[in-house]
Amino acid sequence: MSASRFWFLVVTCLTVSQGAVAATAKTTTAGTYATREQLRECLNLDGGLKARLHAMEAATLAHNQKFDANEAEGTRLVDMKAKLDRSDKAAIVAFNQAVQDHNLHLQQVDDEAAAADVANKAYAADQAAMDQKCGPLTYRPADMDAVTKERKKAAAAASASAP
Repeated sequence: MSASRFWFLVVTCLTVSQGAVAATAKTTTAGTYATREQLRECLNLDGGLKARLHAMEAATLAHNQKFDANEAEGTRLVDMKAKLDRSDKAAIVAFNQAVQDHNLHLQQVDDEAAAADVANKAYAADQAAMDQKCGPLTYRPADMDAVTKERKKAAAAASASAP
């Protein structure tokens, strides 16, 4: 293969790949901008999703701590069973009660995990809906500045009125 043919193929491949990238890029119609009301709505949706995410992260942290506590409790039960005096009926009753309590704790953690899974799926769906609704919108810089000032002013008023 000659050197000129090689460079021709390289240039052709680069041109075709750039055309494919340009064809898949998001196109916006020049001069069409979203309204300030749409901007407010999208910022409110984003704020709500961020608050939910922080709450879910806190719940996950608490869940993990309960899970670790259950692991430690299970280890203590194994040790307790190894040292259990099988001739002492009171010790057996106490051990059985501890096992029932542990099973209850495990069930609570399992229920929390199932609820968290539902919440995660709902969050993902809401995030996708917000991305679908707000992602393709374009805003004027002046609108962004004005709405940002409105939100800061409202936040300052809310924090000033809070005891």
